[in-house]
Amino acid sequence: MKKHATRKFKLQLLFHVITVILLAVQVDHNSFAEGSGDWGTAPDRRSWLWIPANSSNDNGGYGSRGYMMMPSKTNNYNAAHRMFVYVKPGEKVYWGFRNEEEFDFLGWNYYNNYSDIRVKWFYDDTDTGFFPDKRYGIEVDNEYYDAHSNGGRRGRPANAQAAANGPSDLVGATGYEAYSFTNTTEEARAFWVEISRTNGDPIRDGLPISFWDVTVANDAGEVQPGRLYCKYWSILNGLPREAGEVNDRAFHYDFGFYVPVDDTFGGTGDTYFVKHAQFPNSNGGFVNFFANQDGPRNNTGSHVENRKSIEGVSSNYQYPLFLNDPDLEFWPTTVEPTANLDITYEERDPTGNGGHAWVDIDISLPGIVDVLIDLNGNGTYDAGTDLIMSEKYDASGEYTIYWDGKDANDNVVTSGSPIGVFAAVIFSPVHFPVYDMEQSLGITITNVRPGDPEDNTIYWDDSLIPRDGESGFEELDDWWKTSAVSLPVNVTGEAGDSHIWHADGNNGFSETNTINTWAASYYAEVNEDDEYRYLTFQGNVYDDDDGVEDGLIHGQPTAAEGLYVLIVDENNEVVATVPVAADGKYCVDRVPDGTYNAILSTVTVIPGEQSPGPILPEDWENTGAQLGTEQDQNLYEPSGVLGELILNNTSVRDANFGLRIMGILPVVWQDFDAKKVTGERKVKLQWSVSKEWENSHYEIERSKNGSSDFQKIGEIAAVGWTDELTQYQFTDEEIPLSGGQFYYRLKQVNLDNSFSYSSLRQVTVPKVIYTTGVWRAFPNPVKGHELKLELLDDSTYQGGKISLRVINALNKSAGTTVESLDQLNPRVAQVLQFFGKGLVILEVRWENKVQYLKVLLE
Repeated sequence: MKKHATRKFKLQLLFHVITVILLAVQVDHNSFAEGSGDWGTAPDRRSWLWIPANSSNDNGGYGSRGYMMMPSKTNNYNAAHRMFVYVKPGEKVYWGFRNEEEFDFLGWNYYNNYSDIRVKWFYDDTDTGFFPDKRYGIEVDNEYYDAHSNGGRRGRPANAQAAANGPSDLVGATGYEAYSFTNTTEEARAFWVEISRTNGDPIRDGLPISFWDVTVANDAGEVQPGRLYCKYWSILNGLPREAGEVNDRAFHYDFGFYVPVDDTFGGTGDTYFVKHAQFPNSNGGFVNFFANQDGPRNNTGSHVENRKSIEGVSSNYQYPLFLNDPDLEFWPTTVEPTANLDITYEERDPTGNGGHAWVDIDISLPGIVDVLIDLNGNGTYDAGTDLIMSEKYDASGEYTIYWDGKDANDNVVTSGSPIGVFAAVIFSPVHFPVYDMEQSLGITITNVRPGDPEDNTIYWDDSLIPRDGESGFEELDDWWKTSAVSLPVNVTGEAGDSHIWHADGNNGFSETNTINTWAASYYAEVNEDDEYRYLTFQGNVYDDDDGVEDGLIHGQPTAAEGLYVLIVDENNEVVATVPVAADGKYCVDRVPDGTYNAILSTVTVIPGEQSPGPILPEDWENTGAQLGTEQDQNLYEPSGVLGELILNNTSVRDANFGLRIMGILPVVWQDFDAKKVTGERKVKLQWSVSKEWENSHYEIERSKNGSSDFQKIGEIAAVGWTDELTQYQFTDEEIPLSGGQFYYRLKQVNLDNSFSYSSLRQVTVPKVIYTTGVWRAFPNPVKGHELKLELLDDSTYQGGKISLRVINALNKSAGTTVESLDQLNPRVAQVLQFFGKGLVILEVRWENKVQYLKVLLE
């Protein structure tokens, strides 16, 4: 007896072509390089790498800062902290690092950075995965050089812009002279870097790396971004000087990391969600960044406790953090998840004992559901009054979270009380714990793929961290200013950028603490702010030929389709509308106290509008109505109206209607079937009728969601008059490229333009498959428009039509189709002549496959 309560959200987020274009264009935002230039080149900002000191207890040592780029001979070495670059056979890695000779931190200067450094690159010959952990690898490059002096030299970018521009071998004089090595192992694999003193020992006091680059290019000199990653980044900038103010040692505006999260959320999947976490203009001195599915901890037994920010250090790393969107070839996009959420209120049984509520959830992937019951109407959690209920689900499926209708003090919440319910499904959360970042001026987490790029709602729970004035809080120098700016707990979500805290030195809310912020890989939410109403108005619609004549409305569930029950008040305004279910039942939830009529109609009306009165499907008529199931009691005439009925803190039940068929039906349906044609992107519809009377034609309609937005896609003329079995068919040849679940129905139209609908049929058609490595564009870059396309994989294309389209950031061509390979390259030249210099995306589509090629026009 439930369901309809409030609002319902369904996420079916599509990864479509424009996302590919945006991602392809964005890799060229500052340079062709992959390194410090991705964060910015502004001289009044600082976003440096920090090679930890050779110490287990020093603030800048490996005991708290990890082992990123440290030599593998370091005590207690952890291979999981390595900085990796993933390289295909024959690809070349260009690299360069500049270290700073001195820098100021904590009020005094670090020196002793005048020595030359040794940079070595290794691989693990037993592991071609993304995270090889063999302690001592096979050396592929070993350079000992001056990385600190003024100006540029081989392996040392002269300045931020040179590092951002990239290797001079690829970009010319605006870049820097890079060292390089080539993957000659004949397998794609990860390589890692170690930086040390000349004898291979760890650098005693640590080392700041200011400008750097690690760029991968193929044998054609094409840069392959999204290949550099690390699970535990060790970063250095300057401390804040004024609480809440940006200074010249803060992170660059683009400082942040891309994180791929596999579709199992546990590291075993092979397709990915990608998030982009940014920390612009923040300060921290030594800071560590990492990401995972749990939070700062993973050992408390409770996801609610694991995700809380903690005092002290955490190294609960799990996911890799990239400088760019991870290469789609190795970190492909996952299928978008789906979620249904329904909030339902109901009266307790027996009546008069208050109400209760629940959230029904249907999720396609593992997730966490947080529900806030806000009883004072301020939209935030208040301990002692409001309730937070949270559940973690490790598998897809249908679940329910129940609320007993009581507040935090176990008091029954009465009908009509103000209430806010915020329910959110977080498809496995991506947590971004940050250790020891003194000042945050706002954290933004952006969804990159699948779907359109957009800033996510973010969450946090800082309830374990001492705040201003509390025991254990490190006071600001300007003690009257506030350090902990954001709310202690936010599990209902805030739009970025938020989660803010301030400091004016090595102090404040986050000093030597791990502050956690999380977002959903995907999420759905239902937010309600209304009165707490749980009274219901429910009943049945029966096929009852006798109706009131025998003193009882009863029978089988009606076969009439498209019916609604409208609840109408004393002013003839509609209060609520609910469809009649297939089993003849209806239930209107959350009806306020009052006096009402219930009417049957084929028209749904927005609450507040005037009632249209009773309206039945053609060829149906009312036989009466009844409140209750007692013979000859509370009967109503066959007018389609049941009432007046009074709700006064009690619900209405068994408000029943009777219907029967009248006259001759224009069509008697027999079969209706819809199936995808094997091997083709077509759907074939077949139906039959055993009788037709004054029938004009059938209109074929299709929808993506099955309940709304049906569009006419075809029309078939009817026989018109017949008592014999008649069969019809129609083929849908224009299936949307996005694929998915499609719904079909038939609209039967009579000669007088009256009509009726068939039932629905659902067909699943796969979406177009995005591929790589089938086609090659050459030469690239290309002068003029002499570009050629070469087929590399003749097992994937075996003849047939090929469609082309060219897209850049400002324009796109119309689609054009050729019949064969022989016609392909002349058509490419024709299409390209309308585009000027710059980066374009060439879309090649065949069968149900598509490949995107980046081409630089000169």
